[in-house]
This record gives sequence, structure tokens and C-alpha cells, in this order.
Amino acid sequence: MKAAKLIALAAVIVALGTPVLAHQEVSAEDYDGAMKSIRGAMGAVRGQMSEQDAAGLGATGATFIEGFTKAQAYWQAREEDQAIELATAALMASQRFQEAGAAGNFEAARAAIGDLRGTCMACHQQYRERDADGNYRIKSGS
Repeated sequence: MKAAKLIALAAVIVALGTPVLAHQEVSAEDYDGAMKSIRGAMGAVRGQMSEQDAAGLGATGATFIEGFTKAQAYWQAREEDQAIELATAALMASQRFQEAGAAGNFEAARAAIGDLRGTCMACHQQYRERDADGNYRIKSGS
């Protein structure tokens, strides 16, 4: 019960914060930080799915939503249409994942995370590259 209330509160906070972020400038450092948060959250999904941890999946979904809201704002400020479409698709998949995961609908969460991973891969191929340390960065010229 307590976990469900926390998830609901997190969802409200994210939902209320989303329109505000869409109108703020997101720096390359903010974008990089969001991508690192998403990467960490993505790493938690397998264990949460195995354990059928609805509260964990809901919280992870909220992390995805926050990160992809920043990504969407970053690309909107740069008027990069394809990247905006990818960030929007990732945000929508994140919302589906968060709702399904928090509700304990693990099959729907699994489908949403599959969509999200596909969108991440497409964006990384187009707009990201690895540096000498193996970390991702925005491709020059993007």
C-alpha cells in the first residue's frame, strides 16, 4: 500500500514537471546526466522483472520519464526533428512501461521496455558515439 502511494506521488510529480521541462533549455551536461540515469535504470529492469517488483518498476519508469523529458527538450531546442521523434517515442514507451510496471502488468511492461530499447538503439546509432573510455557522447555535428 505504501509503495503504491509513493509510485502515485512520483507519477504526479513527474507529470506536473514534464510541461515545465519542455520549455527549459537543457544543456549537453544535463542531457548526459539524464542518459546516465536512464542507463542505470535500464540496468535495474531485469532484476525488477525477475522479482516481479511492481514498486521498483514504477520507480524505474519514473526515472525513464524524467530522463526522456529532458532528452526531448534538449532536441527540441536544437530543432532536430528525427531526434525529437525518437525522444518522444521513448517518452511514450517510458510512460507505458511505468504504468504497466507499477500496476504489476509484467507482460505489458516487458513489451514497453522492448519498444524503449529499440528506440534507444535507433537514437544511439544516429546521434551517439562511444568515447575512448567507452562512454556515450553526442556525435559531433548532431
